[in-house]
Amino acid sequence: MKSKKHHLLALALVIPTLFSPLLVWAHGDEHLDPNMKVDNPIKAQTQAVGQQGMPKDVSRTIEISMNDLLRFNPDSLSVQQGETIRLRITNNGKIPHEFVLGTRDEMMQHAEMMKAMPDMVHSSANIALVPPSKSTDIIWQFTQSGEFVFACLIPGHLPAGMQGKITVAANPEKSSSAMPVAITEVKAETTDTTTAVDDRYTLGEIRKVDIAQGKLTIKHGDIKNLGMPGMTMVFRIKDPAMVKAVKAGDAVQFVVELEKGAMVITELKKRP
Repeated sequence: MKSKKHHLLALALVIPTLFSPLLVWAHGDEHLDPNMKVDNPIKAQTQAVGQQGMPKDVSRTIEISMNDLLRFNPDSLSVQQGETIRLRITNNGKIPHEFVLGTRDEMMQHAEMMKAMPDMVHSSANIALVPPSKSTDIIWQFTQSGEFVFACLIPGHLPAGMQGKITVAANPEKSSSAMPVAITEVKAETTDTTTAVDDRYTLGEIRKVDIAQGKLTIKHGDIKNLGMPGMTMVFRIKDPAMVKAVKAGDAVQFVVELEKGAMVITELKKRP
């Protein structure tokens, strides 16, 4: 049992290369919807495939459809390094489908982690869950050249071939000088969330309160007792009263435990 837990945590530590330092994941019906409110986006934080873009910088829109044959159309895209693209993703099927943008190897790691922890809830600007007959937008700035992939990580969809590729052509006029700025900002932003009272407690900031569902979205530092890196996640709450005791913007410290594959907050209190 102990070795299994260590295996899951090892997978968790690999995932930051996919979403780090933008460590905000989403899965299932609990997507945080970071892309719909693009006029108030997540702060620019660079990852391997780029970063969330601003609507004012969009140079063009690329429409991508998904269907119940488990295919994307088109399944191959070409963009220029530095471009900010609006990816308009439409689900033409009768079941939910997902669009996740990343690198190939890291995508596989993410898929493995979701198989191991299917109830894990997380949120990211480069992920969109699209209900049947609906559309959603991801606005993305492709800051890095290379070949990347997009896929549906709903169980069974990726193995069936639901994936595509994005080729980002290098732009010699673009430098990577902006990248250290983004990384520096992330480090400065997360400094106060990485040192907890003891290894059981994690420091964080409440980002969203969902009283109806009994869930909290928290930007947090490392969850040391589980070996999880800092990120923004949606947590279930063991005691419903906890949800009513906090509001968005509150600095908190909390204890989170794994219960039947889900991360559940068992203790929560405000920080001074």
